[in-house]
Amino acid sequence: MGLIDSKRVQRLYDQVVASRKNCRFEDIERLLVALGFTVRKTSGSHVVFKRADRTISVPKHRPVKEHYVEEVIRLTSDLFGPG
Repeated sequence: MGLIDSKRVQRLYDQVVASRKNCRFEDIERLLVALGFTVRKTSGSHVVFKRADRTISVPKHRPVKEHYVEEVIRLTSDLFGPG
């Protein structure tokens, strides 16, 4: 996959990386949608995002637990470089 060069998307990514311990679901959702992920399904309090061969389930909690934020960073880091 090619690197993302949009400044807006890069800013969203940087915001998520900087707020790992206090990240809002809405910020993660905006980032993933901007990167081309689609909402695959919602199940209870979780939303499943999918893009090609990448899938992640994120709870709609505030704040999102650091484990899920780390997973989003790991899943998208090759689009931006190291997080």
